[in-house]
Amino acid sequence: MKRLRRSLEAVVFDLDGLAVDSEPVHLEAWRRAMEEFGAELDPSSIRPYFGRPVASTAAGLAGEFHLDQERVLDARNRAFDELARRGLPPRPGLVEAVRTLRRSGLRCGLVTSGTREYARAVLDTLQRDFGIEFDVVVTMDDVECPKPDPEPYLRAAELLDLDPSSCAVLEDAPAGVASAKAAGMAVVAVPNESTSGLDFSSADAEQSDVLNGVRWLLATSDRSDN
Repeated sequence: MKRLRRSLEAVVFDLDGLAVDSEPVHLEAWRRAMEEFGAELDPSSIRPYFGRPVASTAAGLAGEFHLDQERVLDARNRAFDELARRGLPPRPGLVEAVRTLRRSGLRCGLVTSGTREYARAVLDTLQRDFGIEFDVVVTMDDVECPKPDPEPYLRAAELLDLDPSSCAVLEDAPAGVASAKAAGMAVVAVPNESTSGLDFSSADAEQSDVLNGVRWLLATSDRSDN
């Protein structure tokens, strides 16, 4: 088994598609948005945008279909808000993964390309229904350069008051993996149904769910030797 050969003090989670099962909701919101303009969306066309701000996806789709970016983004946001009111369940293994980290004395952070308002709504539900809390949360509103830039994960390390090298990351999208690796953090890729098959070769490991990802980190870091 590959060893990280570094100390581990905190694990930082991505939100969409990693902590919560939101990717199907995102896909349906984009489908409905494009349908408003008479366009049929091929789900594979937005796969390169996973892990990036929704404005980037809107810009890409607007250019592809010769539409106004702001109108596309507004249609998507309306559709997503309607769908998200039903709630976003945690991804398999999340609850036990966070509990495992807490029992091990590690801190937990979260980094998302979503807005602060969106993240607060989702995290309030996770806390209320499952008792999950994160020590720090970084959203797109807290940085100038979103993923795949390293700024979001560097900001998380700063808020945790830790060196980035003592933090590890769980991510479901290549853009997030690139962001965390550029920040100097170990990364475990946990692809979901929408991102499986994408290139995760730059990650330190690939696991089937977040609990296995956490177990791998604990087993291969210097923390496990303490």
